[in-house]
Amino acid sequence: MVYICVLNYKNTDMTINCLKSLLSLKMVKFKILVIDNASSDESSSRLRTYADHYPNIIKFFPLKKNLGYAGGNNIGLKYALLQKDMDYCWILNNDTIVEEDSLRYLVEYMKEHPDVGLCGSKLIYDWDRTKIQGYGGKYNPWIGLSSTYRNVQDIEKIDFVIGASVFLSRSFLEDVGLMCEDYFLYYEELDWSMRAKGKFNLGCEPRSIVYHKEGASIGANATNPDNKSEFSDYYGLRNRLLFTRKFYPHCLITVYLSSIIILWNRLKRHQYGRIWMFIKLLIGIHDKRFEVS
Repeated sequence: MVYICVLNYKNTDMTINCLKSLLSLKMVKFKILVIDNASSDESSSRLRTYADHYPNIIKFFPLKKNLGYAGGNNIGLKYALLQKDMDYCWILNNDTIVEEDSLRYLVEYMKEHPDVGLCGSKLIYDWDRTKIQGYGGKYNPWIGLSSTYRNVQDIEKIDFVIGASVFLSRSFLEDVGLMCEDYFLYYEELDWSMRAKGKFNLGCEPRSIVYHKEGASIGANATNPDNKSEFSDYYGLRNRLLFTRKFYPHCLITVYLSSIIILWNRLKRHQYGRIWMFIKLLIGIHDKRFEVS
């Protein structure tokens, strides 16, 4: 049995479209765990109503507090771990649409590769389905930035599984543990992949196709990165520093130096408020406007 975690935050229409595509999955037994991250709109009531139409397939978790990406998904993962029939979990962004065979291929891959703990899908941009987002990610610790591999031949080199579609085994979850909740947004899949080193390999199944709107729910637009929200911008730098301190402290100086480029880019975009926001982060002062306690 596969337990699929879908996290919602004030984007019910997109989440329901994702759920509709999941309900068309073929040849694999699954249940869907929908978690609403304390949305302030009508999300909770609408999603509960939708879930009630599929009581044997969809279970709804309305949260009273926004726990972030990791915290919200961990609610679903904790529930799945308590189910004796759980073999795998699939964490899927709510801004995705899946092909009907996408889950079947993931299960087949994991059965053929028991050494793999985390497996990704072939991610394709939903706004242009001729463009590949990636088969997995690569990370440069010296500047603290990640990018994606877009050639199938590079799958064996991936440093992390892209968070929009993360398939994991029960043994991985029991050994490595839940996602780290320190980040709130971004870098969680990198953290997970680092903690898996020496225990599990990473993989990607290119036959598992997932269409991704990328960042639609958090104000991070792949088609126009200049329009990235202040919230998204803040956590991008905050967690870049946090992740570096945790896993690559020897790279901290170069990561700080490379942050000058970020400041320069925001200056060119006349985003003067963000410059001060970034400077405070670099000297260790967190902005209470964005921190969730």
